[in-house]
Amino acid sequence: MINIVKKIITLTSIIAVILFSAGLRNANAVIIDQVIAVVNKTPITLYEFAKFNRQAFEDYEQMQNEASRGIFTQSDSATMSKTKDVLNLLADNILIKQEEEKAAIYISPKQLNAYIKAVALANNFTVSQFFNFLAKKGIGKEAYIKQVKSHFSEVELLRKVYGNKMVITKRQLVDYYKKNIEEFRGEPKVDLKLIFLAVPSNANKKLREEIYKRISKIRETAIAGNKSFSALARKYSEDPSEKNGGRIGYIYKNKLFPNFSDTAFKLHVGEVSGVIRTKFGYAVLKSVGKKMGSFKTFKQARPEIFSILEKYKTNKYLEKILKKARKNSYVKILIAA
Repeated sequence: MINIVKKIITLTSIIAVILFSAGLRNANAVIIDQVIAVVNKTPITLYEFAKFNRQAFEDYEQMQNEASRGIFTQSDSATMSKTKDVLNLLADNILIKQEEEKAAIYISPKQLNAYIKAVALANNFTVSQFFNFLAKKGIGKEAYIKQVKSHFSEVELLRKVYGNKMVITKRQLVDYYKKNIEEFRGEPKVDLKLIFLAVPSNANKKLREEIYKRISKIRETAIAGNKSFSALARKYSEDPSEKNGGRIGYIYKNKLFPNFSDTAFKLHVGEVSGVIRTKFGYAVLKSVGKKMGSFKTFKQARPEIFSILEKYKTNKYLEKILKKARKNSYVKILIAA
């Protein structure tokens, strides 16, 4: 069994593991239960389909309602194909559960509690604070525990069937780090100065053109070098940064509006941008510095690499188990086009 106490998972992967929050949103919906697929001796009903993928169920239900009134559309074929894909995915989940039962896989509450405590502590939470955090993200306690248990059951099944093939060695971790080092580079950032002229929300076309001409002249002066960019920012800019000569400091790309970041990260150091139109006015940027992101050390990147390799191995060998299980099982989708 994985040493679940030492394994560290980021909050992003914690949230990513939750594939579905149980409960249909439409409380008034009435689902007449009907068996629509069979996996060996296990039936799949409309209700289970709706719980598994609400959107796919609603699309299928709408198609059926329209068909009952003699309405057929070009999207029916795509809806039917999607429905069958979802049902096959649900069937795969059932097959995996059946394989786990055959292998007598058991994850104890003690193991789950130890894992949850480790994850909470790794993210500076108590267990109760951790579940409160998940609740705010729309993830219920029971749903989280269920999905974590499902994940560990799958991993334990794979370890039982494939043994050492599922082991992730230090050499594999190091090799991945060396071959994919760029994945572990921090974000670059740029040091910027800004000149900004606001445009009133009720400004007419003439006023907008006047303000655009003003900032264009300011930009030309900055490029000519007759006055420094900082001096022009102090004199003309209507942004709070004017007190610092327009200096807004080092900024990461995702902290800027898209049209700002696209321009800012293309500028060479010392280069002045063209006039940038924004929702609130016009701006001109000057790049005064750039820093490439530093690389994470292997120690820092190790938990992330472990998760990547574990996911790869899990998917690879689950596909093999499913292929064999499908061959030796009765799986029948009962809905008809």
